[in-house]
Amino acid sequence: MAMLPSDLSHHGIVENSPYRITKSGNKEAGKLSASWYFSRKEIEENSPSKRDGIDLKKETYLRKSYCTYLQDLGMRLKVPQVTIATSIVFCHRFYLRQSHAKNDRRVSVSQ
Repeated sequence: MAMLPSDLSHHGIVENSPYRITKSGNKEAGKLSASWYFSRKEIEENSPSKRDGIDLKKETYLRKSYCTYLQDLGMRLKVPQVTIATSIVFCHRFYLRQSHAKNDRRVSVSQ
């Protein structure tokens, strides 16, 4: 099956997936569900960064920035591309639950 530019399934964003878990009657409206599969609309409207005042344009820039950094770092370290891709997925997952406003992508955990 060929992927079209509008096909989001390769990003783990599947609109009507049978594996999608939703919380009906969620008392905390405006929060992402326990699932790892989100629609583009859910991400854009309910991200922790948005709740902390970061607009979509800035959040998109921050995401691209850490992806570029991880890609460059992985290539310099000569690790396999699958390792680089996995690190990017972990960062995306982290920032689905945490705000860019509270977690600077340039600060090491060991500091």
